[in-house]
Amino acid sequence: MIQIGIAGIPAAKKGKGTDVGIRYLSEIGLDAMEVQFVRGVFMSSDVAKRVGETAKELGIKLSVHAPYYINLAGSKETIEKSKKFIINSALRASEMGGSIVVFHPASYSENTFELVKSACEEIKAKIDKSVHLGLETTGRQSQFGTLDEVIKITTMVEGTVPVLDFAHIHARGNGSLKSKSAFGKVFDRFDCDEFHIHFTGVEYKNGNEKKHMPIDDEPSFVHLAEVLVERGYDATVICESPLLEVDALKMKGIINVKR
Repeated sequence: MIQIGIAGIPAAKKGKGTDVGIRYLSEIGLDAMEVQFVRGVFMSSDVAKRVGETAKELGIKLSVHAPYYINLAGSKETIEKSKKFIINSALRASEMGGSIVVFHPASYSENTFELVKSACEEIKAKIDKSVHLGLETTGRQSQFGTLDEVIKITTMVEGTVPVLDFAHIHARGNGSLKSKSAFGKVFDRFDCDEFHIHFTGVEYKNGNEKKHMPIDDEPSFVHLAEVLVERGYDATVICESPLLEVDALKMKGIINVKR
């Protein structure tokens, strides 16, 4: 099964709340939402449970993106604050029935790998076992989160999973995803057949993401769709394009054509 959704509340319902956004996604035929805790985890437990009930009723798959200020390899104070962000995000994910909390792991510093690994082990021990920690591939040379680094952490720490952000992989590789074969080689690195994916067009320079673009820009969603369908993967694909639900519906249409 391939489920297509968006990051955050639909553009057409901006400011109306997560419940309204979920109902709108169901009405237009999308399948998933990644609830965005951009600056902090301000959603209450009661709201999270209500959101989960709405999503369950309508068949919308939920995930959570933890705040963007996370750095598990920063100062001691920053690391502790980051761990709390992820733990609180995971609690809300559990309350709303989500199975993954996504985060950008760190910026590079001394001993980055060991710091990220240790923090993930500590966090995983403190959260609901049904919620996975999703380490996202990152799009800048200064950020921990190459494909190799994400694979290494998720292989070593139980309960962690990769989140394949193909715009980030493409940008960091200075335009590395030019063909169906290039997408296939990313998936060849994994033994599993279930994936959580982010997708958008992207503007980049010198191996660094500059900004998100509509999906008509590079990389090509058609290439990704062909790999997902031909290999029979189970995947949740979250659209992060500036056009959100408009491009997500385009993506769903491409998937349906390739089936």
